[in-house]
Amino acid sequence: MQSIMATLFVIGAFTSATGGQTAKPTVHACALLTREVVTQVTPYDKQALDQVLQIPPMEDSLGASASACSYGGITMQVDPFAPAVFERQREKDKKWVAVQGIGDTAYFADNGGRWAELYVAAAGHVLTIQMAVPTGKTAASIQPNVIALAKAILPKLK
Repeated sequence: MQSIMATLFVIGAFTSATGGQTAKPTVHACALLTREVVTQVTPYDKQALDQVLQIPPMEDSLGASASACSYGGITMQVDPFAPAVFERQREKDKKWVAVQGIGDTAYFADNGGRWAELYVAAAGHVLTIQMAVPTGKTAASIQPNVIALAKAILPKLK
C-alpha cells in the first residue's frame, strides 16, 4: 500500500503541475498531528507510545500545497492529490472498504497487516492516514483509532 500511496503522490503532483488541481494554501500536517492528538488516538500501550514519541515529528512538503507528517507511528497527508486520483486507483485496488460517517467520502484498507490506512475527502480537502499496527493487533482492530484520528483532524481543515 505504501507503493500505492507513493504512486498517488506522484500522480497528484503531476495532476497539480498540469492544472488538474487548484492550488490552495498549504495546511501543515504536523501542526495538526500533535502529541496531544496522537496520545488520544494511539493503539499503542504506554511503554510503546513513550518510545515512538521520542522521535520528533517530521514534516515533508508534497508539491505546491500539500504536506505529510510522520509522528508517533502515524503518517498523515493533507491534500496529497485530487480525489479523482484516488478514485481511479481505488477502482484498480479493490481492497478499500467504504466507511460511513466521515467526511464526504471515506475508505479504509489493511496494508499487509502492517498499516491501517484511511482515505477521506471532506470540505475540499483530502486526508490520508497510515497508522502502524502494533504487535498482537490487526488493522481491523485499530480501525476505530484511525477513524478517531480523522474525526479529530477534519474540523481543523474547514
